[in-house]
Amino acid sequence: MSSTDRPRYVTEHLKELRKGLVHSLVFTILGVGIAFWRSDFLFAVLLKPFQNALAKFPEMSSHVQTLQTLSPIEAFMINMKLATVMGLVLASPFLLREIWIFASPALKSNERFGILMVFCLGLFFFCGGLAFGYYLIVPLALQFLIHYNLDYHFLPQWTLQGYFDFVVNFLLIFGLVFELPLVLAALVSIGVATPAFLAHKRKHAIIAIFVLSAFIAPSADPVTQTIVAVPLIFLYEVGIWLSYLSFRKKV
Repeated sequence: MSSTDRPRYVTEHLKELRKGLVHSLVFTILGVGIAFWRSDFLFAVLLKPFQNALAKFPEMSSHVQTLQTLSPIEAFMINMKLATVMGLVLASPFLLREIWIFASPALKSNERFGILMVFCLGLFFFCGGLAFGYYLIVPLALQFLIHYNLDYHFLPQWTLQGYFDFVVNFLLIFGLVFELPLVLAALVSIGVATPAFLAHKRKHAIIAIFVLSAFIAPSADPVTQTIVAVPLIFLYEVGIWLSYLSFRKKV
């Protein structure tokens, strides 16, 4: 590129960046607006695990019907948080498309394929972690905590804010933990480990996974900890397989 063409190239690149930012802002606003419009559905999804857990304790039905709010704007603020998160989720395909349009010209064909594969796998594992947390771990955690409170003769009267933070934190934890295969593949790609090393340390990894499960499992019983640990052990094996692919391409 000649010196006379470089300023024109930079100007066009900045125009593309500004165009992408404007489009991203519009998509985000539309996504948040749609999510806020369907906030009743989002609240129903959020409260479903609590309602299902409550149904398993009929002795509480006459005392606890739903969650509480402690300020006039608490429900509205939770609604806005849900709408913002879901709006970003709805807009994410368009946002990623704008990022891809801006960045892809500077990438080689094999780099483009690699980034797409990492993104697709990362999204798949993250969604798998969210589903695992929402459909299995959060219900188990709520049942355990309600039972724990009743054992000590406490009446669980939780706030909407506290419940929202609890559920979201659990889901994020499992969404991130399920990225384990990509983490292992990345360690192999940068030369920190090799597939043979990961396979050789399998027993140590299983022990570490059970220790981790003891911290993130909703209760201390061995059955629940095993329910948490088994998917992580499977993900470790998937990570070894992905690391073999990554190592083979590197070699």
